Order: sequence, then C-alpha cells, then structure tokens
Amino acid sequence: MPAPNYPYLPPGRAFKYVPADHPFMQAAEEARRTLAGDRVFPVGAVLVKDGAVVTDAGNGWSRGRDGGHVCPRFVRSCPTGTGYDLCGDFHEPSGHAEPMLIKRARKCGIDPAGADVYMNGHWWCCEPCWQAMIDAGIRDVYLLEDAHGRFSKEVLTAAMRPSIRSIYVSGGLTNLPDDVRDGHKAWYERIGAAAEELGVRAYVPHLHSDPERHAHFSPREVYDMDVAQVRAADAVVADVTYPSLGTGGGLDVAHAAGKPIILVSKKDSRVTRYTRGIPSVVYHIEYETEADGLRQLQNVLKQL
Repeated sequence: MPAPNYPYLPPGRAFKYVPADHPFMQAAEEARRTLAGDRVFPVGAVLVKDGAVVTDAGNGWSRGRDGGHVCPRFVRSCPTGTGYDLCGDFHEPSGHAEPMLIKRARKCGIDPAGADVYMNGHWWCCEPCWQAMIDAGIRDVYLLEDAHGRFSKEVLTAAMRPSIRSIYVSGGLTNLPDDVRDGHKAWYERIGAAAEELGVRAYVPHLHSDPERHAHFSPREVYDMDVAQVRAADAVVADVTYPSLGTGGGLDVAHAAGKPIILVSKKDSRVTRYTRGIPSVVYHIEYETEADGLRQLQNVLKQL
C-alpha cells in the first residue's frame, strides 16, 4: 500500500510500521487508553530504549480522559496539518504526546537519544513534535500499520457527541446597557439551543428568573435557585463580554463544585485575568460573529 500523503515529514525521515499485536505498540495503546487526555484525538506513546519500554505518555499532559483537555484546533475546525500555533493559546505544545514523552523521560533521568518512539492514536506527527524528537535524538518513530485509515480526522470525528448531559448558561443581565440587554437574552437562548442540538439540556436563567418578568422572586430565592442549577449542571457556559457580579459569583460556585467552565466573549472584549484564570475554565471562546461562537461552542461541548 502506498504511503499516505503526510502533511509534514522532515527531510531524511520516514515512519516505520508494526501490527497492533506488537508488544511495544500494545504498550502505546495502553498509554492511549489510560493517559491520553484528548477525547477527540487520544494519542499514547512509549519510549523504547535497549529493547525495553522506559516511559510512556499521552497527549493532554498525560492527565487521562478526566483531565479537561480541549483541542483548540478542533474547536476552530482547522484542516489537517494547520493551526498548530493555536496549541500555545490554551495547551502548550508540550502537551502533545511526543514532547510529553521526552519530558517525562528526562524527568526520570533517562536520556532519549538513540531511543525509538511507538505511537498509537495518530497517523503522522506535526512539525513541532518532529522537531522535539529530532532535537532529543530519537532514532525511529513507529506507527500502527493501518494508522491512516484508523485514525484519520474523518473517522475520529464522524460520531463525536458530548458525554455531558446538561449545561447552565450564565451571563449578565441587570447592569447590561439598555440597547444590548434584549439582544443578549436572545444570545443566551441561542447558546442553549446550540447545546440542545447536541442532546445537551440547557438551563437559561432569565427564562425562569428574569429581573423584570419574574420580579416577584426575592434576591435569596434567585440565589438559591441559580446555585442549585449550577451544582446540578454538568458544565457551565458563561458569556463574559460584559462584567457581571452575578456571573462572577456563579463561576466561583461552579469551580467549587468541580464543574468545567466554558467562557464566551466577543473578540477584543476585556475579560479579567481572574476570570480567565479560574482553574475550572477549560476553554475561552472569543468570537467575531454569533454563528462562529456557536460553532466553536458545539466543538468544545463535543470534547466534554
């Protein structure tokens, strides 16, 4: 079978292939299953030196499927072989399996020079990963013999659906400028509708406790209602285009409850570092058009 048309391959380099039952490839499959943090493109790799596996790693910093890794290239619908500059926005390039493998080897006092890499979960290596391996003195890179057919982007993403079942949609209302308030209410509802297209239930607070239409609720009743809904949701989507004390309080509740947080804001909005730095934030969507924002949101939800 002819070699695939790789998006990138360094001069003088070529992949080698082994079957799935090869012991080192089975070890790479175990790393993929247990260490890879990317739900869309889970990749596992092992470093083999002197005929033995000396360390392993998975993409998404080897944190496993519960590590909250979101691939920015998938969010932006980047074609294969493009958009790797985005990896530094949210997930440093070291979070890819190959450089992570080298980093773990060195941390254990293992010199990777002259070692081989066996990788399971991908059919090629991007330029930054190749460069990291070349700089480390890696000898050969081995893939599954049917890797291109098994791990192509089309195959891996065809049936992607969210694993979460519900979201809480957060965003400012009370202090929004009069000329944008109604538009933002409609925007929050469109966020909820985009989630429900994927089978994810959405709770949109103003449909239940709007400051004007539901003014009969006391402040404490609204607080109790919203906190309960945040805690019951699987994730929180928060529009942070405009500062909001209520949204900020809800994000702290979400973080304390261990809920993944997706921030959404218009491009060039001034979002505080405190908000962007909440450890539970898995992605910050900055959109130019609402259609773009909703498309990105659905691609993030598919990875949760």
